[in-house]
Amino acid sequence: MSIKIIRSTDLPGGRLFEVKSDTKVIHVVLTWHALDGADEYNISANELINFLIYPEEVIRGHANRFIAHKGLNRHLARVIYEYENETIVVITFYISHVNRYFRGGICEDKILS
Repeated sequence: MSIKIIRSTDLPGGRLFEVKSDTKVIHVVLTWHALDGADEYNISANELINFLIYPEEVIRGHANRFIAHKGLNRHLARVIYEYENETIVVITFYISHVNRYFRGGICEDKILS
């Protein structure tokens, strides 16, 4: 399971990435807010996209959003995203304690299906 960023383009609201996985090509927008959050934790755009595409669980959030979780030792990477047509838009990213949000591996959305 790996991804390759084919190209990226700056947009007014963030950066659009064309990403090739083992099975398909997807389009992901990382908002400037999400990129700033990742930068605070020294997480690259590539790592953030990996957290999104290969999570340990995905739960439903508010307003038709989803939250992808990826464990980082005793912490949890949280990627909040939504769909705009066929494009995935990552709204924000942060790291929290695993005990606070992890629900045991449920999956309420699959980007790669």
